[in-house]
Amino acid sequence: MLNQIDDTRKKRAVIIFFAALLFISMKGFLSPVIGVGFVLQKEIIGIDGDERVIIFQSDIDGVLTENDSLRLLIPEGSENLQISEYIETEFKKTYPEIEYIVHMRLCTEDSVREYRVNREDFNILNIGTVARFEVYRSERTAIKRIIEV
Repeated sequence: MLNQIDDTRKKRAVIIFFAALLFISMKGFLSPVIGVGFVLQKEIIGIDGDERVIIFQSDIDGVLTENDSLRLLIPEGSENLQISEYIETEFKKTYPEIEYIVHMRLCTEDSVREYRVNREDFNILNIGTVARFEVYRSERTAIKRIIEV
């Protein structure tokens, strides 16, 4: 009878150990990855099949473009690109898929990283600002959400 109680306790201890281990590993996997960086450059990339074209590139010096007809959609002298739904729709007439990219110098390390963002976050992240953001743990090249600008 005493051996049965000891076996039950051992089994319970093993189950609790594995449950705690699973909980800790899942908590680590699910916890957010937070970054802080200085916005250096913004890009809009048009994608048509395997072809990737930089439509606009914006930095402290201004906006560069590869497509003069699409350039007319952006206000003159705007260093920080702001893209409305209408402008995005116009882009999609030329390129079926549009990707928004920001280049940031991270505050925690001396490197520049490129992040994909949605159109709304692209409009929020202005060149020269510092932003605190969350990235996906599984895909650290995409910003999940902006926490603070």
